[in-house]
Amino acid sequence: MPHVRRFGFSGAIALGVVVVMLFGINPVTVLTGQVAEPLPHTTLTALAAIEAGEGKPVDLVGAVQREADGFWERAFRSAALQYPPSRLTMVPSSRELGCGMAGSAIGTFYCPDDNTVYVDMDAYAGLVAAFPAEGHIVEGYLIGLAYGNHVQNALDILPDLAASRADMSPEEVSVLERRLSAQAACYAGAWTKWAGLEPLFDNPAMVRAIDAALAAGNNAAQMPSRAGLEIPRMFEPASTAFTKQWFDEGYGIPAGGSCRLEKIGAPS
Repeated sequence: MPHVRRFGFSGAIALGVVVVMLFGINPVTVLTGQVAEPLPHTTLTALAAIEAGEGKPVDLVGAVQREADGFWERAFRSAALQYPPSRLTMVPSSRELGCGMAGSAIGTFYCPDDNTVYVDMDAYAGLVAAFPAEGHIVEGYLIGLAYGNHVQNALDILPDLAASRADMSPEEVSVLERRLSAQAACYAGAWTKWAGLEPLFDNPAMVRAIDAALAAGNNAAQMPSRAGLEIPRMFEPASTAFTKQWFDEGYGIPAGGSCRLEKIGAPS
């Protein structure tokens, strides 16, 4: 074996590893006899797998959860803040939704009372049926919005609003809630850029799908209840134009500081 005499056994082993990798074989399997676990999906690979008919919606939901949590954990750490743990729960239908919202047509939302993002998989399927080309990406955006609400809760923005709402006029509450909706969209824009997705609001078909999803109740920020005694109330959403403005702001500079509430003026 002249190649062994020339390069030694270590060189022969290295060559063998390269060869098996070229044939799509995991070298760990060859060297140890153990089958290595496949790498978890990213948002992009989950979308590609679904498009190829090889992936499932649960893969995308799990990928968005991992990437959103990872993004915000890094963002909080860079600001010397502790990122509180969140949960994501997929339920087969609205009957199993938590946060006092069982049976509602809300779809995907964040519950501040239990720090949980709820995803109604039946509503997700309906979204894809209505918008086959855009539905999966829009669902990722809806989960990104819900994580934006989690960030607002972690920064005590939602509890402060719940505590002060009684002292505000209805007009003041409306303006603030629309600003908070725009802030959540800004946070979702930052995650969207981190995940490697294109700017969603530059695509008219995507905007139509997002508007339809939100109009159907597929996402809503929830007002924290008092000691869990009230059903959380949905925020008043911002307009599409105002949402796009602040989504683009977060997408342009994907950092939490881009979305500070004091930067978000009166909604248009």
